[in-house]
This record gives sequence, structure tokens and C-alpha cells, in this order.
Amino acid sequence: MSSPHLSTIAQLLFADPAKVDFARIVSELNKVLTRLPEPVVMTWDCDDLVTFDKAGTRILLGWSEGPIFGYGGCLSVAVGPADEDATPNTMPHETLCSHLVERIRGRFTANAILWCQAHGVIDAEVLDELAVALPDMAGNLPSVDSILDMVSRSDLTRATAQMPARRIRSLALSMPALIAANDQPDLPRPSDIDLARLRLALYPPDPEAPAYTTQMRLAVHCMNATLILVWIPLGAAVMTYALLRGEDMRLSGRLMAVTGTMLALAQTPMGQTMAAMARTLG
Repeated sequence: MSSPHLSTIAQLLFADPAKVDFARIVSELNKVLTRLPEPVVMTWDCDDLVTFDKAGTRILLGWSEGPIFGYGGCLSVAVGPADEDATPNTMPHETLCSHLVERIRGRFTANAILWCQAHGVIDAEVLDELAVALPDMAGNLPSVDSILDMVSRSDLTRATAQMPARRIRSLALSMPALIAANDQPDLPRPSDIDLARLRLALYPPDPEAPAYTTQMRLAVHCMNATLILVWIPLGAAVMTYALLRGEDMRLSGRLMAVTGTMLALAQTPMGQTMAAMARTLG
């Protein structure tokens, strides 16, 4: 439910701060507001903080240049009451904030958008507290080397689990050292019976499970890492499942499709209204 004393804040995160023109955003918003009949009081305290007070409503724009938790910059857009004795407006604060964010996204593409609401008047101190509380997105993604190491160990574990202990010891003695694939010329491999048996042990035929190549398994892990960036609990769960039970391209693809659909619906006016109602009830 919309409240005249409730402020809505959107934090637009950008990987490259050079692509964001904060002065242009302020100038375009000022032109739009001055066309309305009510007077507008614009306050530009510093280079990265501007407020617009109009008919009991305050619009605040703030820019913080990083690096900020894996991002290059954060653009904050807040719409709320201009004072404690605010009166209801014709347009709710969350609706006006959503319109401003959509207008900014038409000019500058953000990598992520975080929404929140707070009671009372929003000022620079509130924006600073929200910037400190931003989640560390970059730290949640595993490195490529760790993913490669996990895939190699999972392959070896699956192969050795189906072999007798005596055969495992003999293969371990004849196993060559791991080297980079491009360190040797592309020559025909020697006809070695032990190497053929080793390849058969590492990649046993399984008609029930899909025959994923290393590239496909890495693609599955990349999709799971992307889910961590979008929704940490879901991404961490599917990443753990893939490491313990094996990669599943169909499962990861479906989860990405469902998550993308939910994010798209959340950007619509209906989805934002439902999210605001959930936060108010909580």
C-alpha cells in the first residue's frame, strides 16, 4: 500500500562509470520538472548529490563512483516526502520513482537495480548508509580455475568409483602428468592399450546420462554462477547440486528461464506494486 510518508529508493549499479553522465541526467530531469505548473526548488549541494523539492515531494539523485563491491558506480534515485508533514500526492512515490528509473535506463544501461523503501525524508546520509550495505556481488562468483579444478576432480572421482582398488593403483602409476592442451603439436596419439583403458575409465558409456563434453560442463557452471549473481540462494543451491550430483544443462537452463521471467515481471508496474506491498506487510 502506498504511503505519503514512505520513500522509494532505486540503486542502479554500473560496471563502467565512464558511460554514465550524471550532469546530463540532472539537466534532463530539471527540464521536465520545470514544465509543470508547481514551482520546483533545486538544490545542488555537491557534484554528486541533487535534490528537487516540489509540492511536498522530494526527488533525490546521488552518484557514487567505485569501485563499489564489484561495480564501477552506483546511481541512487529516491522519491519521498519533502518534510515530515507530507500530504498524499496524485502519483505514489514508488510509481514516480519507477518512471524515473525507466527513463534513465533508456539512456544508460545498468548492470543491476536494487529497490528498497524507507520511512521519512531521504537525505545524503541515508544514501551513504545504503551504499555501504550493498551486497558484494563480485565476491560470490567462483574463479574459472576453481571451476576447472572441480570439474577435473569430479571426472576422476566418477571414474575411480567404478574400478577395483588394484586397477586404480596400476592406473595411477601409468597416469601422465597434467599439461596444457596447446603445449604439444596436434599429432596422432600412440596406440597404447593402457591409455585407451584409462580413457574408457574416465569417460564410461552411460546411456541414461547425457554425454556432456568439458565445454558443456563449463557452460553449465557459468550459468549457475550467473544465477548466483541474480539470486544468491538459488544460485548457490544449484551450484552445489551440480558439483555433488553432476551437471544438468536442462535444469540450469530452466532455472535461468524462470528467474529471468520473474525479474522481467518484477520490473512491471504490477510487480513493483506487489513487491512494495510485501515490504510494507513485512
